[in-house]
Amino acid sequence: MTLEKFLKSKGSLLAVTIVLIYGIVIFAIYFTGYHAMPNSLNKLPVTVVNQDQKSKKLARQLKRALPFDTVKTTTNLSQAKKQLNDRKTYLIVDIPKSFNTDVSANKQVSLNFYINDSNQTSVVSGMKSVAKTIGTTVNTNIVLQKSTVMIAEPALTKLQTRIKHTQAKTNSKVATEKAKIAAAPSQSQANLTARLQKSIASSKQTATSKAATQKETILKNAKKKAAPMASSVKTKIHVKNQVKEGLNYSLAPFITNLALYISALFGTIMLYGTYVKFAKQIGRFKSFINMEISMALIAIIGTAFVSWAVVAMMGLASSSFADLWITSALLLFSAYNFNAVLVLLLGQIGTALNTFLTMLQVVAGAGMVPVIAMNTFFKGIHGLMPMYYAVRADFNIMYGGTGTTGIWLGLLTLTFVTILINLGIVALRKHQPMLQFEQLS
Repeated sequence: MTLEKFLKSKGSLLAVTIVLIYGIVIFAIYFTGYHAMPNSLNKLPVTVVNQDQKSKKLARQLKRALPFDTVKTTTNLSQAKKQLNDRKTYLIVDIPKSFNTDVSANKQVSLNFYINDSNQTSVVSGMKSVAKTIGTTVNTNIVLQKSTVMIAEPALTKLQTRIKHTQAKTNSKVATEKAKIAAAPSQSQANLTARLQKSIASSKQTATSKAATQKETILKNAKKKAAPMASSVKTKIHVKNQVKEGLNYSLAPFITNLALYISALFGTIMLYGTYVKFAKQIGRFKSFINMEISMALIAIIGTAFVSWAVVAMMGLASSSFADLWITSALLLFSAYNFNAVLVLLLGQIGTALNTFLTMLQVVAGAGMVPVIAMNTFFKGIHGLMPMYYAVRADFNIMYGGTGTTGIWLGLLTLTFVTILINLGIVALRKHQPMLQFEQLS
């Protein structure tokens, strides 16, 4: 009967409400909000600056190649930098002066990219990725161009030799014809000269056209031979446990558990108030047991709805619901006990310190930064943070991975130790601190 009253108390009911509101609404806010990145990266304006008059073709190619809806073009680098600083453009591709000439002279050249680092991380990383891709593409094209010239050079040299030989023969023939004209009667020389000039013009046109066709054929064949050299190594990425595109999906395990942890942060203080009330009536140990049972029931019931909402919003397989529910329930129950340590020790003021510990959970939970990349402090404490276990398990459940059962056992062990600490505090603290806010006025 006492447990029923405990469960129906305002504190317990508020704790359930907080789980449902925070667990579902916070996840929905962040999951839908982060959906825009990187899917909407193409909506950001970028600028191509061409300072080299001989590189107009390259500038046009860059404009077509850049994966953005708005690509501005200009020759004024200073103005483009000002727009970059004002966040009116997010990437500048600068073709410096004499770029084409230096490439032709086999000099070391630079295609300059300007990125404003004072932007959102997703924007900066996206722009850097585009810059690397474009830089690689341009470099490949330059290598292809140079390789084509190298391969075609012997054939072009032979063609030039043949053209000179043909010109020499033509000149010799023209000289012979001129000598014949000079020996001819004067009244026919004009007619013969006109016929010769017409023949020379026709032969020259034919020779020029033939030489141009042969040159084009040589370059075309050389380009075919050079193509494998320019792209002799192709990159093929094989993805295991593929995650859907979008920052919201990669952050989903972190967001899910952060929402539940925050609900536990506030729910603990509600349950503590009920614990204090009942401790005076039935004793602190019985009240503590009722509080633990309430935490467990709220965790089981509340996370069932939260897990269902997460599965629906993410479009996960229905088979993942049970595992996701288990992880969420374990995390919420563990978070209640984790936050209860300072609250049982200090009263409501412990929530202020728990807020600080929540900030530690954000980093040590390894939802955004892997443990191996953390500094020494966070590496040292990550195993003591409930979110760390839940985030790892959710990555496995949502996208694939192994060792989920072991992760659950680790979280259960941490929860059991926390319950023992709380039980010790209850045993030692005979009077429960309760802050009267009206006394602060």
